[in-house]
Amino acid sequence: MDINDIKATIRDAASTAGRKAGEIANKTKIKFALANLQGDLDELYEKLGRLYYEAVTQGINNGTKESAIITKIDSIKDDMEILKAEIGEFPRKGKICRHCGKNIPKNSSFCPYCGKDA
Repeated sequence: MDINDIKATIRDAASTAGRKAGEIANKTKIKFALANLQGDLDELYEKLGRLYYEAVTQGINNGTKESAIITKIDSIKDDMEILKAEIGEFPRKGKICRHCGKNIPKNSSFCPYCGKDA
């Protein structure tokens, strides 16, 4: 084995290590984003529960407020699904963007990656 072979082997090993480190960092960022979204989701569920409790115990009609919270919950859940699929936590259930080819939620009107119409 000559010096050029050794240099090439070292370069390949360094490149592989760098790529793996980048993948780990990306997964960590995605998991952090998922944790933040889960916190937002928990807060919305709590608000929805309070509105329901008011509706039942006090006869208050919170239909518009409840609908707005449910819409936010659905949006966060879609975002979480995309992030989970990106790190391979579960198989995607959705459709493929015809412009960029990425997996997107089946009810998306626009691709969250390229922004074009789905």
